[in-house]
This record gives sequence, structure tokens and C-alpha cells, in this order.
Amino acid sequence: MKLLIIGLDGATLDIIEPLVKAGKLPTFASFMKEGAWGKLKSTVLPVSPPAWTSFMTGKNPGKHGVFGFFTNLPRQYKTRLVTASDVKAKPFWEFFKPDQRIGLVEVPMTYPPKPINGVMISGMIVPSHLKIFTYPSSLHTELIRELGDYPIDRWLQEYIQKADPIEGLKALYYYTSFRQKAALYLIEKKGPFDFFMVVFRGTDFVQHYAFKFLDKDYTSKHPEEEDKFGEVIYQFYERMDVYIAELIQKVGKDCTVIIMSDHGGGPLKKYFYINRWLIKEGYLKLKKEAKKRQIKVRKRPLERVFKRLHLEHFLPASLKRVKLPLPCVVEYPPEELVDWENTKAYANLVWTDGVIRINLKGREPYGCVNEKEYELFKDEIKEKLLSLVDPETGKPFIEAVYKREEIYHGPYVKDAPDLLIITKDIEYAFKIDLIEDKFLETPTNPSPATHRMDGIFFIKGPTVCEGRELNNLNITDIAPTALYLMGCEVPKDMDGRIIKEAIKEEYIKQHPIVFSKKEDQKEITAATTFSEEEIAEIEKELKSLGYMG
Repeated sequence: MKLLIIGLDGATLDIIEPLVKAGKLPTFASFMKEGAWGKLKSTVLPVSPPAWTSFMTGKNPGKHGVFGFFTNLPRQYKTRLVTASDVKAKPFWEFFKPDQRIGLVEVPMTYPPKPINGVMISGMIVPSHLKIFTYPSSLHTELIRELGDYPIDRWLQEYIQKADPIEGLKALYYYTSFRQKAALYLIEKKGPFDFFMVVFRGTDFVQHYAFKFLDKDYTSKHPEEEDKFGEVIYQFYERMDVYIAELIQKVGKDCTVIIMSDHGGGPLKKYFYINRWLIKEGYLKLKKEAKKRQIKVRKRPLERVFKRLHLEHFLPASLKRVKLPLPCVVEYPPEELVDWENTKAYANLVWTDGVIRINLKGREPYGCVNEKEYELFKDEIKEKLLSLVDPETGKPFIEAVYKREEIYHGPYVKDAPDLLIITKDIEYAFKIDLIEDKFLETPTNPSPATHRMDGIFFIKGPTVCEGRELNNLNITDIAPTALYLMGCEVPKDMDGRIIKEAIKEEYIKQHPIVFSKKEDQKEITAATTFSEEEIAEIEKELKSLGYMG
């Protein structure tokens, strides 16, 4: 095997470096001593779908068209989930030589799977275990026969939500160990491969769940939880260190190995209700009846009411079917609460990243901002956001506001949000709620954690420099670097660069870099659609991680 890439979703040097110094991560320590390593800059914004897509295409989102978990429907205020069908550029493995065999396990943004010269288990946004998420399709049945039922992301999130924390962590370890078993099985039974990649999303899951146990503000109030769970993240990284060592042993010492993440992670401090702020500024208008529509009186069976209170044993059988009128919150589609004809700007109404869209005439169905005032209006919002101050700290909490054309370039910039917002150290997460007035809030339970701009990059192998710390790395750099290490031509239209400073000069002299003159002309396929039930499944998973609502 020429190249093995191991992805650790959300992994951060903030955890790895202290553990290496403490002697807890011998495999990572060997990469720092015998290879090259550094921080890897993610996409703006540091969200998994655009970040992983930029990783595999070597391009910024303006060239591949993926900007978040959801994409806006043309001339509508509604959105839908993205899939691999929305990626408008080729992944780097499609530029391999025809005889080079490929193995992919759980690489995000590969569902639905497509034919490759090898095998694939799709990763992330896989709606149901009943769907075929492997190539070839027969591999699905083989994995179940040889390894047992394949636990997809949805299984894990559902288990964690129902179980107590200890059982949830057991489920996470089982879910992760299954990916390791699948990777080792494929390498042994389906090889030989020239290129293999496996992604472990458990690092991101455990951080979303457990970063609060590293937060002194939280653990000072909950010391018993710190005693139980204070080491959870560290222990998970230690397990990953062992898994990485097993994979390296399996592929052999002559193989070049890359370990990377799509973004980093860190604790959450506060929520910024961006739509509430837009309402306060007069940019977003709600229908007059919006607040009233949130509450309705509905008849509920007494049996259900008593069950929720864990008092069902005290309810006589004769009263179980009696219905009681009770007030309840009714969830309407958020786009139905907005007075669009008088709204000038709005944040996403479904997912929680820091983006703002202008209600532009001719583009949105009820656009009211003219093309002439578009630029000045964006400047106005940007200036106001940058001047926002957290009343508790007295300091600004918005680090940067970008116009889409300032950070993206390519044919799909027109599909990007108009403004993108980065909070201070990304410790302030975005919330999308429309009702209520308060737009800054300290969560009572600081979970889930948030992402960070800096992911990780480690590389080791016979052609790699030893003990070298790398700087100015971008997630788009891995694709052209991988192609070079595979002995393939590198497409000129990739935005990333070959990380030459990690590779021995002698090797580069003997193997000159060759750029392809061919342009990436991917055939655009119809977007994959999910059923309402499947969408509900995936949205539950995203909500549990803090990406929605």
C-alpha cells in the first residue's frame, strides 16, 4: 500500500499535545518524532460537510458547492440535507491511475456510494441501515455476516439519547470499535489496496458530549461528574492511538500514513441567538400572530400525562383513556412565522451555523432589498455585528464577518450565504430560535461543545522529513499532496498545494511534480432525496450534536 489516511473527526492538538507530553499517546509521539505535523486550517465555517468536501476535492466551497449540512432550495426559503450528489467536484481518488485500488471506510460526504476501483462504506448522513451504503452493494450483507449488524451514526445517537452516560459511552466505544474491525477486515480480505482511508467520527461525538467535563465553571458546580467523566475525552484519544497503531501495523512500515481532522473542537461558553438579534435590529420581521401560534390547547390522554410524570401506577384503569385539555407548544415550520415581504435579512432557520442571507429582490421569492443597496446593506450588518459586546465581559464577541466573495471563489459562490460569521475563539455558538427577546445566553448545561478552526495533520513514511513542525496548512492541501504521493498528476484547478516541506528534498528531485492540464469536469447528478422519515432521523442526530435548533 502506498498511502493510508486516517481521519479523526474534530480532533484537536489542544488534547493531543498535552497527552503526548504525558506519555499517553505513543503513536502520535512517534509521528512527531519520526514524521511531520502541524495545525490544519479548516473551511470557513468549520463544519463537517464543507470541510470534508474541501479535503477530498482540494477545493474551496465556491468550487465544490457545499456550504453546510443543508442547502437552500432555489427561490424558496426552505432547505434540504446535502449528500454526495451535491458535490460539484471530483474527490482526489477519482484522479488515481486506472490500476490503483481504493478502500474507503466512513469517509463523510460519500453517501450515496458510487462505483470505484475497490470497496467503499459510505459515511455521514446515512439515513437508515436499510439503505445500501456500500460499494459493491453485496459488501453490506458480507459485513453483517462476518462482523454483525453495522451500527450507523443514527443508531449511536439514538442509543446515547436513551441511555445513561455510562451506557452511552459504552455504545460509543462499540460504534468506534466496529469501524476499526471493518477497516482491518477490508484490508485483510479485500486487498491489496494502493490507497486506503478510514474516518472515525467518535472523536467529534465524544467532544460534543464531554468537553463540559473539562470546563472548570461547570465542574466546580458538578464535582461528582468531574470525578466520573473528567477523563472521558483523554481516554478516547488513548484508544484511538491504539487503533492507529494497529492500522499501521496492518499496512506495513513502507506505507506513508496521514492522520488528519476536518476541524478542531473546544468548549461552548454562550449562545448567540442570531435571528433574535436581527429582529431587534429591525432586519427580520415576524408575523403578528407568530407568538400566539406557538401555544395551542390539545386534548391528551391522562395515561400519557401520568407516564411522563412516572405516576402511571397511581392512575385507575377506568381513567386511562380520559382526555384532558392541556396547553402544548406547537412547532410550525419556521419559515411560516416570518413576514417575508418586510424582512431584509435572516439567518438560517434550520441549522445553527453563523450565516446571514439577504432577502434580495429577484433571488428570494419575496425579496425586498434592491441590488443597488445590497453591498451597503451587507456593510451595515457587518459593522453592527463587529461592534457587539457581551454585557458580562464588556468585550466584543464577534471575531470576523466575511462577505462570501471575500473567502470563496469559483462558479458556486452565488449559492453561498451572503455573510459568514466567526465568533471569538468560536466559544459562542449560534442558535436559531425566533421567539423571545434575549439574544445572548449562558447555557445551564454547556453541552454540546463547538468546533474550532484548527484541525490536525500528521504524516510519517519513508519519504517524509523527520521531526518537522509544519505551518500554514490548509485542509485543501491534502488532496494534491495525496495525489503526488500516489504518483499521479495533480489537477491545476485545485486550490490546495502539495505540502513539499513535509517531503524529503531528494524524493522530490527524483519524482518531479506533474500538474494535469485536464480540468475537473464532474458530471452533475440529480440530488439524492430522503423520505420525511429519513430526514427526521438525521435531524435528530444533528440536533443532538447542536447543529440544529
